[in-house]
Amino acid sequence: MAYNYKEKYLLEFLWRYDGSDIFPEETRYGFFPGVMAGWVISQENFMQSLPAINYLKLRGSLGQMGNDQIATYQYLSTYGFRSYILGNVETKTLFEARIPNPNITWEIATNANIGIEGALFNDKVTFEFDYFNNRRTNILWVKNASVPQSTGLTLPAQNIGEVENKGFDALIGYRSSVGDFNFNVSLNGGYAKNKIIFWDEAPGAPEWQRTTGRPMYTVQAYIYDGVFKDQAEINAEKISYSSIVNTLRPGDMKYKDYNGDGKITPDDQVRTDFNNIPTFQGGISVIASYKGFDLNILLQGSAGAKQYVSPGEMGNIGNYLLEMYTNRWTVDNPSSVHPRIANRSDQYFSANNTYWFRSTDYLRLKNMEIGYTLPENLVKKAGMTSLRLYFNGLNLFTISDFNTFDPESSSSTGQYYPQQRIVNAGLTVTF
Repeated sequence: MAYNYKEKYLLEFLWRYDGSDIFPEETRYGFFPGVMAGWVISQENFMQSLPAINYLKLRGSLGQMGNDQIATYQYLSTYGFRSYILGNVETKTLFEARIPNPNITWEIATNANIGIEGALFNDKVTFEFDYFNNRRTNILWVKNASVPQSTGLTLPAQNIGEVENKGFDALIGYRSSVGDFNFNVSLNGGYAKNKIIFWDEAPGAPEWQRTTGRPMYTVQAYIYDGVFKDQAEINAEKISYSSIVNTLRPGDMKYKDYNGDGKITPDDQVRTDFNNIPTFQGGISVIASYKGFDLNILLQGSAGAKQYVSPGEMGNIGNYLLEMYTNRWTVDNPSSVHPRIANRSDQYFSANNTYWFRSTDYLRLKNMEIGYTLPENLVKKAGMTSLRLYFNGLNLFTISDFNTFDPESSSSTGQYYPQQRIVNAGLTVTF
């Protein structure tokens, strides 16, 4: 249902009533409402005294959607066969392989958004800004953390998870012309960060290792604290490493004793506040033309992510990364910052620690094209309607401190099909 009053006040209601046989009869149907509202401020009488504002609209929405894309029929038991020998005779029987969940129901996404959009100075400047909050509840999750495996139970998924994702999207553009020169520049960007509100965790886990309150897909890692430069530093070390390594050697990493108990143990691993998904992504687009010439440029970038670089893929499995090999600790170059070379994962410091994380922030010239369209009177003499020559380049350069792999890759080992730099030229002919 929609309502529009003088193109100034806009209101729309949406109602969904969905059913799915994935769920039992009692929870099979879900009601998911939504409402959207808009106020075109530029239509108000008091805005007529501001001719610089051509269009201005405030809008907001709130709605819910249900998700039934889950493993099928979890409200039913599954059975398997098992054999026993009784009196030298094999006897087969059925056993319940999965405990059913008769209360399973829809996962729910509640989306809230408020935004403003407008145009200024005879539509030369356009802009949009949106703030959003997406809260997912009833997420299916298995209580494998709080229920010990010693129970022997294969638990069903339950609607216990809750995750929040919020951020903003923005776009601003400017277009103008000076004589035969026309151009259009636009900037766009978005920031989003999710947070786990609740899911199942082991009740005895230290606070600094818990996932609740942190982004999804984070990992635990020891905090890197430098390198043992020589044997004298090892002899002077007061923190015990005996829980993770038998013998320390020069070039080994130091870890921070996070819980302050005088020894390095798995309890000193800390849950990160980041993952390999950027929190900010954006771009700059430039389109320009002058007489027969045209130019199109696209820059893109991201920030806020860190990628784990796996030393387990280095050594006699193939090779070493140049960065690791060049900066390595050696007898002749006893670095206190970079460790010695390890063969694959045969040393304690080859495991997760903050040294192996690299920022993947980058800015890349994704595309650039320069073209020239010949004057119409010239091409018509050759029997053509138009002729355009162009030069195009993809991934021409990248600015990033992450030189190990491509910053757009999420592979920790570099095993992926890389971005290619492509330069080509051509012409377009119309008859």
